Amino acid sequence: MPSESMPHEKRSEQYSRRKFLAGTGAVAGTSIAGCIGGGGGGSDTVKIGFVLPFSGTYSFLGESIVNGVKLRLDQQLGGEIDGREVEYVRQDTGADPATGASITQEFLQSENVDFIVGPVSSAVAGAMKPEIASAGSAIWLNANAGNYKLVQDSCTRYHFRTSFNTWQTSAPLASYVKDNIADNVVLSYANYTFGQQSKNLFQEAFEEAGGTVVDEIGAPLGTSDYSSFLQEIENSGADTVFSFFAGSDAVNYIKQFSSFGLNEKMTQTGSGFLLSADTLPAQGKAALGMYSLLHYTPTKQSDRNQAFVDAYSEQYDTTPNVYACQGYDSGLAAEMAVKEAGGTDTDSMVSGLAGKELNSPRGYFKFKSTTHDPIMDMDIRQVVEADGGGVQNEVVETLSQVEGPTWGCSL
Repeated sequence: MPSESMPHEKRSEQYSRRKFLAGTGAVAGTSIAGCIGGGGGGSDTVKIGFVLPFSGTYSFLGESIVNGVKLRLDQQLGGEIDGREVEYVRQDTGADPATGASITQEFLQSENVDFIVGPVSSAVAGAMKPEIASAGSAIWLNANAGNYKLVQDSCTRYHFRTSFNTWQTSAPLASYVKDNIADNVVLSYANYTFGQQSKNLFQEAFEEAGGTVVDEIGAPLGTSDYSSFLQEIENSGADTVFSFFAGSDAVNYIKQFSSFGLNEKMTQTGSGFLLSADTLPAQGKAALGMYSLLHYTPTKQSDRNQAFVDAYSEQYDTTPNVYACQGYDSGLAAEMAVKEAGGTDTDSMVSGLAGKELNSPRGYFKFKSTTHDPIMDMDIRQVVEADGGGVQNEVVETLSQVEGPTWGCSL
């Protein structure tokens, strides 16, 4: 896989709260009028189907995505896009691919949705994809599933990723680690598809940058005792670690990494889900000094992000996380698609959204014309002590307009 050019420059953008709340949410573009192809161009409504987990381990992620969508469309746009009332339907996928495919089919055939938002799981996304591609009657706003193979394997023009792909949350950190931390690394990861992809993509980029991977250690999902794996990490003799763990695995791993004394011997780095706004409160000071890479950081110092944080916190009485941002950007994308198309005709909305920029709280965001994956800013963060106690991520560098490979997709 060829490496991509990623300028290491910090971006400073001015974006007032008033404009954030009142604006269209989209960079100005040529409006596409008329209705061609499939979809419901003459409808007086915009119908959005949430195909997300609303129970079980990932329910918090699903609700955060919904909150982000509704912040934009309901609270900031008054429940209308271009004079069309926004309607919602939602069903719980859990983490089951068959359920996700069944719900998707129902939403397309019976509910006649204009947009599908979801899922969380890449396995569920893989099951949904054939249903959406064959129907061709709705835009799929993929608000979390990051598996790059959704683009590599038979990409579909109806798929727009409002989240990230695996490459973006791993490979771009490699050059920073090589140039600023160490030229050798050991990989540790949760041993399932996303963890394997993350460590493989980081390894490719790190070796291309001239670094050396000395070992790799995979741990099963749901591991509670990492002591044997931490011993292997110590025995590797590496100066730094790159890891992918998420959720409770990330909490257990980081706390045990610190108590094992490894934070005094090597530098911990990883995909941003390792050290996220959702895990840091439980990880606490064990995470201090560690580095990660992610596309959204709640503490990022920009007017646009601060306006989003203020609005989300006021509405939901909590700080937004990366999933809320991905939901918000799904709302921005739906808004732009309808306005650019002058209605809800699916093919017109696809044409109106491809290659366009969104005013995302994360920073620069544009749908890549060839894949409909995002080209976006990525934040390298370090965990520091927060004012008033606790810890938080502080952005140390923003990688501008990071775009991943096309994986042979050319829409």
